[in-house]
Amino acid sequence: MTKGLVLTRRVDIKGWRVVGLVAKACERKELEAVLLRARETGGTNAGDIAEHLLFAESRMVVAERLLRIGDVLGLLEVKGGKYILTEEGEAAVETGKVFVPEHGAWSLWVSADYLLASPVLRVDAWEETEDAVSESRKIERSLEELPDWVRNIEAIDVVPPAAGDGVAVCIDELEEMAEAVDADAALHLVWNVQERQLRLQGKWGNKQVDSSLETPEMAPDAAWEALLDSEGLLEDWDRRRRVLRVSFRGTAGGERESMSRDLEFRQPSVPGCGDFESVTVPGIAIAASSREDARRWSAWRLNHRVSDYATLQRYDEWWKEASEPFAEYALDRPARAELAALEWDSVGGRPAPRAWHLVAVEDWGL
Repeated sequence: MTKGLVLTRRVDIKGWRVVGLVAKACERKELEAVLLRARETGGTNAGDIAEHLLFAESRMVVAERLLRIGDVLGLLEVKGGKYILTEEGEAAVETGKVFVPEHGAWSLWVSADYLLASPVLRVDAWEETEDAVSESRKIERSLEELPDWVRNIEAIDVVPPAAGDGVAVCIDELEEMAEAVDADAALHLVWNVQERQLRLQGKWGNKQVDSSLETPEMAPDAAWEALLDSEGLLEDWDRRRRVLRVSFRGTAGGERESMSRDLEFRQPSVPGCGDFESVTVPGIAIAASSREDARRWSAWRLNHRVSDYATLQRYDEWWKEASEPFAEYALDRPARAELAALEWDSVGGRPAPRAWHLVAVEDWGL
C-alpha cells in the first residue's frame, strides 16, 4: 500500500429550524467547589457549604441557591436530606464543564453519514429577523416531522465538528415539527487511510471548517484490499511482497522502468464505510505476473539500457540492473549475440545506434 491513499466524499447536510431544549457546555466556577465538596463528603447541605466554602454561616441563603442550581442542572440530587452528585455531576467535576440548558429556537444541521460518530454537525441559536417575520406573514411556512434518526440524537453529548468553537452540546428535547432549511455549506470527509486520520473539511458560509474526527476501526491493509476488490484487482495483489502483479503487455514504458503505476479507482468502495469519490493512488509497486512476463520485461529493460558499446562488462552491469526486480524467477541472462540479432532484425534494414552498439562489439569480440 501507499501513504498516498486518501479517500473523500461529500457530506449530505440536512437542516431544520427547530424548537427545543439544548444544553451547551460552559464553565461554572461558582459550582465547581460545591460539586467537589459533595464528592469529597459523599453528600452536603447548605450549612456545610456555608461553613466550609463560604466561611460564614450567615451565607446560608447563598449556599442554598448554589445547591438548588446544581439540582436544576441535574448535577446534584437530594437523598436523605443531603445533596449528592449525579452521573452528570461526576462528569462535570472531571471535565470542568457544566451543560446549561436553554429552551428556544435553533438551527440544527445534521448528516446521516455513518462515518460521523454523531449526526450533529452544528447547532446555532436562531433569532428571526424582521425581514424574515415580514416574509413569513406572506408565505405560510411548511413544517414537517423530524425523522426518527434525528430525534434519536437527544440526550447525547457531542462537539459539533462544523461549529468550529469546540463547545460540546447536548440536545435534551426537540419538538416533533420543524421547518426544513438549506445549509450555506460544502463539506467533505477526508480519510487518510494509512495515517489513520479522518477529518471534516470545507466551508460553512465564509468560514473554513477543518475538524478531526474519530477514525474508522478498519485496518489500513483491509481498507486497501477492499478498494482493490471493488476494482476487480484483489486477485492480482501479492500480500507477501505488497505488489500488484501485472502482465508485461499491460504495462507502459514508464511503468516498466519505475516498476510502479498510478492506480485509478473509479468507484472506490469500502464495506462498512461506504462509497467514495474517484481517486488516483500514485506509486503502487508492480511486478511480473508470470515467469514469461518477467523474461520479456527484463529483456526490454536490458535493451533500453544499451546506450553505448555493449562490452561484456557493461552488458553484465546492465543485465544486473534490468533483471533485479525479477530476482524471484532466477532468469538467465540473454546472450549478447542473441540480443544483437534480434535488435538488428527489428530495425528493418535501418540500423539504429542501439543495434550498432550490440553488433559491433560482438563482431570485435569485446
